[in-house]
Amino acid sequence: MNTNALKLSLLTYFQNLELYDYLAYIWLIITFLILIFLAIIIAKKSSTLSLVVIIVALFLLSISPFFIQKKLNEVLRKTETNITSLKKLNFSPSLILETTIYNKSNKDFHICFLNTSIFKQKKQTGIKAYFNTLKPLANQSIVITEFIPQQGSLEYQIVFDNFEYEGDFNATLKAECY
Repeated sequence: MNTNALKLSLLTYFQNLELYDYLAYIWLIITFLILIFLAIIIAKKSSTLSLVVIIVALFLLSISPFFIQKKLNEVLRKTETNITSLKKLNFSPSLILETTIYNKSNKDFHICFLNTSIFKQKKQTGIKAYFNTLKPLANQSIVITEFIPQQGSLEYQIVFDNFEYEGDFNATLKAECY
């Protein structure tokens, strides 16, 4: 994911925060402050233990937001994506990706952030397969403002222009809907 996609993802997320998001982040800040206060109290007896508590608090503060977002997306904003068709056009260097986004949550969605990546299709396993996912042939991140009702779906096409790769390829699609 490049920097523009990351910025777009974060902006979309922060613009669509809900009550449970606020409660989770308030809980994180209160936990951080309690750990810092605990480290101050412990510092009178053991500076080493106090330093360990401060490191744990900073680690918690830096890592937890990612897990909070992931868990809230799984529980409150559950979506499933399906790539129904992947076609490379013969008459132009374009690739068309036909997808379906399913709303599996108990609320209606009004906006979705889609992140699509195209990879070389190789029969690799282990660490080589992981490194292959780090270097996609093409990326595209878009925000769609379409209504998706509860337990409903949305069919959508994503077009990659100037796609010159001639070998076998595969695509992944991730959706965050609010």
